[in-house]
Amino acid sequence: MTNFFLKGLITSFALIVSGLANAGLIYNIENGNLVSANGVQLNGVEYNVFFGDSCSSMYEGCDQSLFTFNTQSEATAALDALFAQVLVDNVVLGGVEYDFLSKPIDIFSCNWGAGGSSSTNFCELWVPYLVNGQSVTSAWYSHRDGARVSTVPSWTGSINYGDNADYMAFTRWEVAQEVPEPTTLVIFALGLMGLASRKFKK
Repeated sequence: MTNFFLKGLITSFALIVSGLANAGLIYNIENGNLVSANGVQLNGVEYNVFFGDSCSSMYEGCDQSLFTFNTQSEATAALDALFAQVLVDNVVLGGVEYDFLSKPIDIFSCNWGAGGSSSTNFCELWVPYLVNGQSVTSAWYSHRDGARVSTVPSWTGSINYGDNADYMAFTRWEVAQEVPEPTTLVIFALGLMGLASRKFKK
């Protein structure tokens, strides 16, 4: 009976932690706007992504040492992941449906069209990767009326570019706390089961 109980307990533990390791994407909404997303996957790493006005405001004065990506290809891949996983339509949160692809005005700092500036749902999404003095180079995509618009892959401007602008959002990427892979957790639990079984056989 005790052996059976231990096996059940360990198996349940393995299933619970396995589920936690696959918790999925978490959207964070404030005042009707997407301010961040947790759990974005890129090249086997999980990131938390935050949206804001400029490189200067998002990276403590646009400090390159705080950048997660340092090449154009890395920054562009991050944008690809953002559009593939986060900026999609038909996302239901708390009973409210958000269309982050069709309505970029639902993204923090992308309120062009919401306050009379334009009738077009338009935004620019930026990932900075290189600083030179007071200038920063970033990968960027335009985001217009339900589609990602191909643009010049990089652009260099002031580190304060975007402050108080209503048509662009810089993104800050932070590596999320690492969670053990489900396979590792299950193997660990099976090992405990084996040890328990041997002990009770004695």
